[in-house]
Amino acid sequence: MPTTDKMRRPLAMAACVLLMVAGSGCTTTPPVRVSQPLPCDRPGNNCVNDLMQALEDWKDAYNSRDARRLQQLYAPGALITDDEYTAVPLSGNALPEFFEQMAERPTARMRWIVGNLKLFGDTAVRSGQYEFTEQADGRTMDRPARYSFAYQRIEGRWLIVLQHSTVRP
Repeated sequence: MPTTDKMRRPLAMAACVLLMVAGSGCTTTPPVRVSQPLPCDRPGNNCVNDLMQALEDWKDAYNSRDARRLQQLYAPGALITDDEYTAVPLSGNALPEFFEQMAERPTARMRWIVGNLKLFGDTAVRSGQYEFTEQADGRTMDRPARYSFAYQRIEGRWLIVLQHSTVRP
């Protein structure tokens, strides 16, 4: 076999590798593909854990009196109803005003007492009892209440779409 034939094969292979590397876009960052979260009705998902974390995030945001952080836990167009509000749609100008009232009660805190959780695919309902405490006139005032939170899993996050609270008689 002549020397040129011996050199041709390794050179051709090297050229092929160089062309593959040049054509593969190795000089740019490869795209990162993020898989969609598993649907809640599929085995192996973390829906219940994620939902429980969403509930703790709500409690932590409320107790830290962080109105902006609390707002981020609600889906656009969510509704809040309770003893004081008939229905507050969380969109437009009503959103900041509703949550900014938290600043008027800097000592208010809450804790979960008991809750029932029911999943319906990417929708969930949590209902039960919680308790609000607040300092007023040097005394601690307790206000037990019942609640219902409806959550929707949107882009992998559990967001509140409906919240109802009623002071327990």
